[in-house]
Formats: sequence, C-alpha cells, structure tokens
Amino acid sequence: MKTKSSFVFFCALLGTFALDQLTKWAVVAKIPWNPDNPTYHFGGGNEPIPIIDNFIYLVHITNEGAAWGILSGQIYLLSSIAVIALAAMWLFRNYLGFSTKVGQLTMGMFAGGVLGNLFDRIHYGHVIDFIDVHLPIIDYRWPAFNVADCGICIGVILYIILTIFEKKEEDRNEKA
Repeated sequence: MKTKSSFVFFCALLGTFALDQLTKWAVVAKIPWNPDNPTYHFGGGNEPIPIIDNFIYLVHITNEGAAWGILSGQIYLLSSIAVIALAAMWLFRNYLGFSTKVGQLTMGMFAGGVLGNLFDRIHYGHVIDFIDVHLPIIDYRWPAFNVADCGICIGVILYIILTIFEKKEEDRNEKA
C-alpha cells in the first residue's frame, strides 16, 4: 500500500527509541554499578536476574564498541557511522521502498534503534545492554543486547524478507 505521509516511519522510530530508552533507564536505575567489574553489572546479590531460568537473564552491561564489542572505544567513529547510515537511509528512502507503510515501519524500527544506541554513546560514552541469553544445550552465551539492537535487527530482517517477496512478485508479474 503506497503512502505519501511519513507517519508510520516516525511512529516506529519514536516507539522504538522511547521503548529502548525507557528500558535502559530502568536498568541504570535498578541494577547497581559494580566498580570492581565496570563492564558487567548484575542485580542484587551480584548475580544475573533470571527472566526465564537457564535461558534469559537481565543484566547491566556496558559496551564501548559495536556488536560483539567490535571497534571498542571508537565512540566518535561509531557515532559517525550511525549518523551516516541514518542520513543515507533518509536520502535514499524512496529507492528503499519508503513509499509503502511496511517500508516505513521497517526503516523506522531501524532508525529508532540506531538513534537509541547513538544517544547512549553520546550521553553515557557507551551502549547499555541488558538482555543476556544463554543457550545451555550448546553451552553458549549470546552477547548481551538491548531494545535498540532488536529494532535494528528486526527492521533489517523484515526489510530483507519483504524485498525478496516483492522481487518474486515482480518476477511473476513480468512472466504473466
């Protein structure tokens, strides 16, 4: 469905950003800072707070890098990349399918997530992560993440899936 308004985009952006910042605010307020371990903070009793025991925990982890701590300490570089990505997305929005509500939703989630982590880098000097997933079957701990990371990943994954379906639909229409 085509649309000329940017309403869906801005709702998705603001919703993702607000939920991200609200959850991070709660984590900062409720999970104490541990000066003995400045990167990894736990809840009361210095233990992760179980949401689903042996699977999902609530923690307070600081990350000065990007995903998996890549480019750790490069706050200005990572912030610049975020601004460039947002600017490029906005400049090429019509090419990227911004004229559809689904396109606006996926790009809004992505942009809200990028802005959430960018805000953290500027405000705190690091990104706050708090969702800690353990996969006991294979004895693996996934790197902690946050709502902004979810917005980025879900937005990109949905965008890719929808682009594939759109391409298949175009191919069917060309053959018909």
